[in-house]
Amino acid sequence: MTYTSAVSGIYGDILRECVACRAEKIRYWRQKKFHYTQSASHEEFLIYRCESCGTGFLNRPPHVKWLQSIYQYSGQALTQPITIEDVLARESEFPNCTVDAERMAQQANQFNYSDNRRALDIGSGFGFYTRALKKSGYQTVSINPGEYENEVFRKLNGDEPIPVMFEDFEQSEPFGVVLMSQVLEHLLEPNRAIRKVSDLLATGGVLACAVPNYNSFLVKLLGTKDNACLWVPEHVNYFTEKGLTALVEQNGLRVVKMEQITRVPFNALSKRLRLHGRPAVAVDALVKLLQIPFAGLMNFFGLGIYINLYAVKK
Repeated sequence: MTYTSAVSGIYGDILRECVACRAEKIRYWRQKKFHYTQSASHEEFLIYRCESCGTGFLNRPPHVKWLQSIYQYSGQALTQPITIEDVLARESEFPNCTVDAERMAQQANQFNYSDNRRALDIGSGFGFYTRALKKSGYQTVSINPGEYENEVFRKLNGDEPIPVMFEDFEQSEPFGVVLMSQVLEHLLEPNRAIRKVSDLLATGGVLACAVPNYNSFLVKLLGTKDNACLWVPEHVNYFTEKGLTALVEQNGLRVVKMEQITRVPFNALSKRLRLHGRPAVAVDALVKLLQIPFAGLMNFFGLGIYINLYAVKK
């Protein structure tokens, strides 16, 4: 029996208020069963939704020990080690992390109104965001508990992330930039996490945060079959723009930019349709052609797959 299977099924407390805006008007939305990262058994999760800001969350959420048993290996659904060659090959086929990392690092640098050139990369993953921050001239500190990602990080950046959960991270010196890409949806106490981020930032420093969009067209189209946002139990929170704004602003931060990002692999549709050969090539080419105007339309109407937020400490 693995440690993961030993602690699975251990839930946290019942939540009485929204994890984002703290409103008490919450209601049951839907139920989801899903294979979680390191076990083939099914568990049941109840998703609640805030009637005020629209944020969703698991209620009851998995216990922190359950999540730690997963994240000690990976926060990206890896069930075995992966090589840097495989990671780079995947990025070459579909540039995703590299594109997002460069964009977020550049935007964060633009909105960093402090003279502090230290950056904290929370949930640093394979290390693309840390690398982008270094290229922007920052001295970086990275934290990530997953040993599979951390091995790739070492080879990509030449240094090592601190292998802890953000809840256990301690630092006495402030940062000009704190970057959290695809992290906040994993944290059991997002309000406490953002308060800690605010404490870590220098005055005028910026939080750059990316989360899945609970209002995305994928969630509306697929319902609980969506896993980009509704990936349980690893994703415990499902944010809207309104909820994310409330969360950061009640912790001493001012939102300076909010945008939506939609990007899907060109072969996602052909894989879903189980196409091969020429039909797959044709569908992939069509998706690649139509993706830019489609993504722009989805983002414009607030239905994009991801939300990117930049908020400055007052």
